[in-house]
Amino acid sequence: MTKVAEVVEQKSDAPLHGVQSGRVEKRYSESHDGQAKVRIKKAKYAMLLAYQGKNYFGMQIQKGHPTIEGQLISAMHKLGWISEQMKEQPSLFHFQRAARTDRAVSAVRQICGMELPQRDDYAVIGVNELNALLPEDIRVISMRRATNLFHPQKKCCARTYSYTLPTFAFAKPTELTNASFRIKKDTIDEINHLLSIYKGTHNFFNYTSKREFDDRSCFRYILSFECGEPFLFHDDVRNEDVEFIQLTVKGQSFILHQIRKMVGMVIAVVRELQYKSYIQRTFESDRVDVPKAPGLGLLLERVHYDVYDRKHEKTHEPLTDWGPEVEARVEEVKFELITKEILISELRHQSMLQWLADLVRHDFCTDPDAEEVPKRTFLTMAAGKADEAAKAAEVVKEVKEGNVPSSEDGVEQEPQECGATVDVSSCTDTIKKEIQEDNATVQSGQTTEDAKSMNATS
Repeated sequence: MTKVAEVVEQKSDAPLHGVQSGRVEKRYSESHDGQAKVRIKKAKYAMLLAYQGKNYFGMQIQKGHPTIEGQLISAMHKLGWISEQMKEQPSLFHFQRAARTDRAVSAVRQICGMELPQRDDYAVIGVNELNALLPEDIRVISMRRATNLFHPQKKCCARTYSYTLPTFAFAKPTELTNASFRIKKDTIDEINHLLSIYKGTHNFFNYTSKREFDDRSCFRYILSFECGEPFLFHDDVRNEDVEFIQLTVKGQSFILHQIRKMVGMVIAVVRELQYKSYIQRTFESDRVDVPKAPGLGLLLERVHYDVYDRKHEKTHEPLTDWGPEVEARVEEVKFELITKEILISELRHQSMLQWLADLVRHDFCTDPDAEEVPKRTFLTMAAGKADEAAKAAEVVKEVKEGNVPSSEDGVEQEPQECGATVDVSSCTDTIKKEIQEDNATVQSGQTTEDAKSMNATS
């Protein structure tokens, strides 16, 4: 047999080499150097994560902005856990998160799911390797094996958030809004009563943006909403104790800005800037502008997997409660990394105090999604100017009695009874011009009516 015939015979027999006892065997692919490629065995893992969100544009990756996922995936790539292609396209290793926290929002028990090369030491060695590459404001607490079909968002049955704020946010109009404020038990009871209104299923389209009343995704179910006990935190700069309090809400899921707007609405009612009945009105079809509290105090406390844990309790470790050792580590990281930073940042930057200063001028009737915000009414702009309104009322009263005050009193000498002008000398520059225009409009209208009356008489 010639060499050519032998080669042809070998090639014709080649497909049969993979058949033994009627079964086709898989071949190992060979690399360029002639060695067979080893198939890496992979498994699904759940990661318990804590982070301080003030330096990041939320959890989810955004090109051109620092995010929690961006830092985490970059660290896994440096460790060789994922390829360059997986880094650019996280869906290739089935990366998911339980909750997409917004900009500046922190989390203490965020859960991420991913498919990684199978190892038995991720919970200790893997966690230490990641934390060595991550910034100090992002900490991986632990990792556990999960089922192959585990999805951290879809398998989650509820989420718990907390909102920490200084108690002076709930000061009454007759009380001073400052560091010396101490909340009363009656006020805490009132807060809990208002928070209970949100329990159950409601249409929260007024508590988010760019959604309509008939959008079914705006219906959310709140399981609990409670106010905790107040506590003191020392301000080292001003050398004084400031009282804080924490609101805790548990729900099946939340939409964008929902929690911050619920907190903002309750603050407005407690401070008597809005009626309690207005909360129920926000669930109705009319569009209203619900005030949104600052994002600093918002914290994702826990994601719940009660159904998943019960279903897989014999084969996998639970993902709701990670055990006393891990929970102790969580509480330690929570205070040092997140809670302490929230309190210090609030005392340093006074974000709540600044927000309260603007709250008195908030127009609840404005459509927040309108392209052109309608001009605020005179009554809305004067809401934060109670002193000026009181002075104007006194002037009207004295005019009726014939006692016209002098110009040294800081008000106009001859106010009109039906359209009394308001002194704008002490008003802020932002609304001074609009108040002057409103006063001019009132006076112009009265002049026209007077002219018509004179013509009719003649």
